[in-house]
Amino acid sequence: MSSFNIGLDIGGANLKVASVSEGEIIYFPMWKKWKELDKQLFEIREKYKPENVGVVITAELADAFDDKVEGVKYISSVVKKVFSNCNVFYLDINGEIKDKIDNPRLFAASNWVASTKFLLKNYKNFLFADMGSTTTDLIPVTDKIEAGKTDYERLKRGELLYFGVLRTPVFYVLPEFNSVPLTSEYFSITGDVFVLTDDISAEDYNCETPDGKDKHKDDCMKRLARTLCCDVSEIGEDKIFELAELVKEEIIKKTSDTILRLASKYKLSRVIGCGIGEFILEKATKRANLDYISLKENFGDFSHLFPAYAMAKLIESKYITMNYKKLSNNHPC
Repeated sequence: MSSFNIGLDIGGANLKVASVSEGEIIYFPMWKKWKELDKQLFEIREKYKPENVGVVITAELADAFDDKVEGVKYISSVVKKVFSNCNVFYLDINGEIKDKIDNPRLFAASNWVASTKFLLKNYKNFLFADMGSTTTDLIPVTDKIEAGKTDYERLKRGELLYFGVLRTPVFYVLPEFNSVPLTSEYFSITGDVFVLTDDISAEDYNCETPDGKDKHKDDCMKRLARTLCCDVSEIGEDKIFELAELVKEEIIKKTSDTILRLASKYKLSRVIGCGIGEFILEKATKRANLDYISLKENFGDFSHLFPAYAMAKLIESKYITMNYKKLSNNHPC
């Protein structure tokens, strides 16, 4: 296939790629496979054959790198090498689209900026919510983006919640069950929970499991039971399903409470949601008595990789503008 523009969201656990007509999520644990980034990006280049590439980076804190600067520099150097025959653009945290990395720290953790910058073309006064495999972004937008610029600032302000629907350890969400503390061992993650609650399929569960085994309900039950130092026969399936529902409820509650706080602070009445966790965001928003706009309903499966799609659309606009200026300079009226 040939795609004139593609967007790339290069994250710590996933690579997300989108043209304006199709896209995909590729599980890519950067902390383990960073040396294979060029190979994976080469496969993307050969599949999509783009002319223009828009990039946002969120993998700069992967364990492979000493700091954010090294992470951004390494990732952008690989992008430059692989897409050497393309026009490559990067989005910084101020919403500026540039053709090179001038200050690496300004390009760290910028994927949510792409989404909100794109949505600002058609919406004002909303809370943008993106729940993915690992984290949840909650970005207040009035006539401009109100969020903190770095992940650290957003963590402090409650605009970045460090849980998602696949990779979050269960004990982080729910410390105890029926007055029994959950172990802090890496036994089970939220992917197990949402398979058991029928909110995602085994196919949606695209990351590694804690024990390296399968992703069907029997395996998910075994992993969840271990968080209570039990096996399935000891605690019983009913209790395991009860635990799964309580973990889901806790995620909805924490998300809803934060949505309500941010919406009240900025006097916002609607949430625009996307990501593989939209089913959580919609419930949390309704619980907060706010209006919900689903990007899944408006953009289909692009909701699951919205920053990549937004970058494809943003560079499409930039490319048109750039070429219009060239034409104007060559043919003055």
